[in-house]
Amino acid sequence: MKPLATLAELIARLPADRGIVLHSAAAHPTVLARKLAEEAEALRGRRVYTLMPLGLVPYAEPPARDALEIATFLPGAGLRAALDAGRVTPLRQPLSTVPDGFARGDYPVGAVLLRVSPPDAGGRVSLGVSVDYMKAAVEAAPLVIAEIDPRMPVVQGDAWIPASRIAAWVDAVDAPHAVKPQPADAIEEAIASHVASLVEDGAVLQLGVGSLPDQVLGRLGHLRHLGLHTGIVADSARPLIERGVIDNSTKEVFAGASIATMALGSAEFYAWLDRNAAVELHPCTVTHSGGLLRRLTRLCAINSALQVDLQGRVNAEWAGRRRIAVPGGLPDFARAASSLEGGRSIIALRSTDRSSASTILDSLPAEVPASLEPHEVDFFVTEHGVAAVRGCPPAERRKAMAAIAHPAHREALARA
Repeated sequence: MKPLATLAELIARLPADRGIVLHSAAAHPTVLARKLAEEAEALRGRRVYTLMPLGLVPYAEPPARDALEIATFLPGAGLRAALDAGRVTPLRQPLSTVPDGFARGDYPVGAVLLRVSPPDAGGRVSLGVSVDYMKAAVEAAPLVIAEIDPRMPVVQGDAWIPASRIAAWVDAVDAPHAVKPQPADAIEEAIASHVASLVEDGAVLQLGVGSLPDQVLGRLGHLRHLGLHTGIVADSARPLIERGVIDNSTKEVFAGASIATMALGSAEFYAWLDRNAAVELHPCTVTHSGGLLRRLTRLCAINSALQVDLQGRVNAEWAGRRRIAVPGGLPDFARAASSLEGGRSIIALRSTDRSSASTILDSLPAEVPASLEPHEVDFFVTEHGVAAVRGCPPAERRKAMAAIAHPAHREALARA
């Protein structure tokens, strides 16, 4: 492992069809991302694989984005402008399949750019707050370059890689990217109350991130023996873990530990995660595996959507004519939970969008692919109530969906 001089010089030695993988989300490597942008012209035509990059994303801005081919398994805010400009290729694969895709060469990778902890006494570095598919990418890549960050928490689970795999390094100039909890409005609070009413003692929770999941977790303090097996763990889980509400005692797999594939939260939350045995981060082949998830017989998957239709088809990707997301881990968790007798797949959404149009439609637009099919959701929730649709015949499902629409739109939906 030696100090990095020129990024492009190392990568240029690799075959031209080999892409570049950047560490994801809160572990997005600031220094290496800047070097990638500065040297983009020398790397023209290379594909760059990303997952919800946080902080500055200079390679997604002109002129760098015009030289590189950016692809993403989940865009996030950091890629929104480039996505709107048509300079990002969305990859719609369920997250559970991505590590095997790297292993098979579906996503040819030449270099991986990481943010990691300093090496320990055993010669290992920790992937810290983002594990997801990084180990698979490292195993597939001939070149690994790391940003060494002493502020990166050393998490429990399966987050280690050998320091010997790192060919070159730079010092980090900032800490892992922190995200502050967002305040909820009255509509989200109402939705959260309805969702929380569907969670029972002993449920194993999967939630997204944001103000709505935070509000849901904040309403579960009266329950007992909850579990957590999710894609992203955030600040809002910490109080329930510390109080023993989430004790993971009833889980058939990973009993006693809260499981996720990445962490996303405040600097204080990252410090709390450091060497904390209560939370483990694992590759998404573990966290999102359908076979493993179906062993969690009380799995309760709580996710959001942008639109649904009266048939129960879900749009979690398109806002009008703008793509703002890809399915990510949604299909993995929803399919598993809905397939279990004791599981629950819950989709929550506002009843109207910003223009006051109904988010519950007679039918999704033909050009919008369904993120989930009707049989993959058991409950739909808006601020106006809950539609329990598992096993419902089509006519009953349509009636239940119309009943939770905004009152201004119910009559039209009932006639549809």
